[in-house]
Amino acid sequence: MLKSIQKIKGLGVFNDYVMPAGTTEFGVKNLIYGWNYSGKTTLSRLISLLEHKKPDPDLPNVSFSILSGADVINEINFQTSSVVCRVFNSDFITKNINFAGNPFKPILLLGADAGDAQKKIDRFQEYQENISARVVKKNKAFADAKAAMDRAKTDKASSVKATMSLVKAYGASHLDKDIQTIRNLSVTDHELLPANYEADLKLARTSDQDQLASIPKLSYALNYDQLHKKAETLLSTKLNLTNTIDYLLEHLAVSNWVETGLDLHADKAECEFCGNTLTEKRMQELRDHFSLDLADHKHALNTLREQVSSARVVYSPNKASEFNAQFREQFTTLNATLKTAVSAYNAALDVLDDRAKKKFDAPTVLGMLAAIDPKIQSDLSDSIDAINVVIADNNKISNNFSSEKEQAIDRLKMHFAQAFIKEKKLQEFEDKQAMLERQVKRCMGYLANIGVEIEKLQATISQAQRGREEINLLIERLLGSDSVQIVVAKVADKEQFQLIRKGGKPANHLSEGEKTAIAFSFFITSLKEIKDFSQAIIYIDDPISSLDSNHIFQVNAIIKETFFYKDPNDKQAPVTTTCKQIFLSTHNFEFFSLLRELKPDGKASSHYLVKKISPLFSTFGNMPKSMYRYSSEYHFLFDVLNGFHTAPAEDKTDLKLLMLLPNAVRRFVELYTYSKYPGQKDMTVDQRAEILFGGEKSKRLLKVFHYFSHANNIERMVEQNDLMCDIEGAVDDLMTLLNEKDPLHMEALKASLA
Repeated sequence: MLKSIQKIKGLGVFNDYVMPAGTTEFGVKNLIYGWNYSGKTTLSRLISLLEHKKPDPDLPNVSFSILSGADVINEINFQTSSVVCRVFNSDFITKNINFAGNPFKPILLLGADAGDAQKKIDRFQEYQENISARVVKKNKAFADAKAAMDRAKTDKASSVKATMSLVKAYGASHLDKDIQTIRNLSVTDHELLPANYEADLKLARTSDQDQLASIPKLSYALNYDQLHKKAETLLSTKLNLTNTIDYLLEHLAVSNWVETGLDLHADKAECEFCGNTLTEKRMQELRDHFSLDLADHKHALNTLREQVSSARVVYSPNKASEFNAQFREQFTTLNATLKTAVSAYNAALDVLDDRAKKKFDAPTVLGMLAAIDPKIQSDLSDSIDAINVVIADNNKISNNFSSEKEQAIDRLKMHFAQAFIKEKKLQEFEDKQAMLERQVKRCMGYLANIGVEIEKLQATISQAQRGREEINLLIERLLGSDSVQIVVAKVADKEQFQLIRKGGKPANHLSEGEKTAIAFSFFITSLKEIKDFSQAIIYIDDPISSLDSNHIFQVNAIIKETFFYKDPNDKQAPVTTTCKQIFLSTHNFEFFSLLRELKPDGKASSHYLVKKISPLFSTFGNMPKSMYRYSSEYHFLFDVLNGFHTAPAEDKTDLKLLMLLPNAVRRFVELYTYSKYPGQKDMTVDQRAEILFGGEKSKRLLKVFHYFSHANNIERMVEQNDLMCDIEGAVDDLMTLLNEKDPLHMEALKASLA
């Protein structure tokens, strides 16, 4: 027997339910009351999981904990639970009342046994007709795909042969071989980069007669960095000259002329230019001016200039046509870069030479030289290396032309084969072909088994018709007549249940109440299939939906007869249940009152309330004593209104209470106005309220409660905060109107609460 629901998650409004403290354990008889949209049917779906013992695809994230005896049933172990449950709710009606066939001859298939069996037979017979066509279709798809792929391979092979100008044969079979080779190799991607593709393609297209000679590599001794350091040292050298002639220092041209002529007059007494006498003193003054240090310094500068001149790079580039075709473009690009680097290198040497010459002409003047640019020499070195790499690659082909060409052709074949694999999604194609073959094989297996399955199902249908008479008796009892009955009819040579009206015509239009009565009759009859009914747990949710008051009494009587028993021979014997445990839920207070009167009561009977506590959440707990002590719904509703009206202001903002009020007030006004002004049959509560309270007051009163009653719309509860805040005022207005217009009635209601 189930004892309690400890917690629920992921089940509609019970998204995060934990059993409230003090909640009574389930008894043998359990009554559950709740207004529309409060969560009663949602709760019944939890017990349905225990009935069917398989996950519900509509409840993928549900988790729960139900105490059953000493065990806990949860979402992990419920499929192996030993409890036997049967649930009647709207899902049961949807499953067991289904119309099939054309709209003129509606066929009502009842039950998971006969109805499901016949539906399976129909499906299997459709399979028999469709599977063969499916096999043909899949075989055709397989053949068409293979033919298309074969054509694509032929076209690709032809394109490869033309692209590479191959002389040898290359067809679809060769392409297939290359594809297989790729799959056997560990390298998964054989597609060439664009530059490599172009190089290999040019080589593949080159004829043997166009083979070119090898090209010597470039070789230069680059020493700009060393020369710059040497120049830097010489230009910054300051000479120690103590016996200088100011005039010569100030007139550089004269100084150079005198220095040149000094050696010419080493043994002369007269000047070769002017004929004047050259005294030994004057000659010594001139020799002192042009000292040995100065001579050495100028010699060093001349040496530097000679080294700079020797360091100049003379570059005579090869012609692009001397390279194999695949390297010409690369060479052309690198050649331009190299020329630029050579020019920059030689220009930098020119700067060194110029600075050395100026220092030579004016040795006492300190020379200036910009800091060394390391890129001058490195750029030229890198450019030379890059050209040499191209030359080396070019020479490799020139020296091994035949083998290099053959390798290029092989790489291109692999490239084209890999491209074909990707372009045509070859692996995906082969997987689909294999899948088609497997599907055909499975279909053939299905065809072999369908006949056996149909025979089994037909036998099941024959057994399922045994309860037809009992179902008809219950339908007649609930509806009060035999206006709707089940008969066995032949439809397309098949025996099926068919609902007919009195007179034999098919029941084309069933009311919601008739559907409920038929489904409940089927449910009650189907319970007899349970082998040990005394161990069954029964859950019935709102079996009086869309039924009027007369039918409510009939449903209550059937429930009493079916689920409750008293020994007729023993007047002192207590009333017991025929099943192990029963749960009955309803939104109708009158029906709830009838169920409450059924024995057993006391500790064997428990009462619960399902109610909304927010737009998204409901709770399930003990029914307040103030609720089940009343004999009518009307008294209970007034208790809810009066409790809110007289509550402290701080308690009137409780969302849980505000969630209950709209339904309670709307229903109370509906019952009050109907008792005061029965009027015409189709008169609405708004029309009756307008007559009793006046147009303005009735609209003010009912606007809020019409908006929020039956509220299952989250946006309404969240967005209309102004209307939610107006609930207190509307309740106050209603109580004021009752005191003013019907004081005797008001006094009687208050007295009933004492």
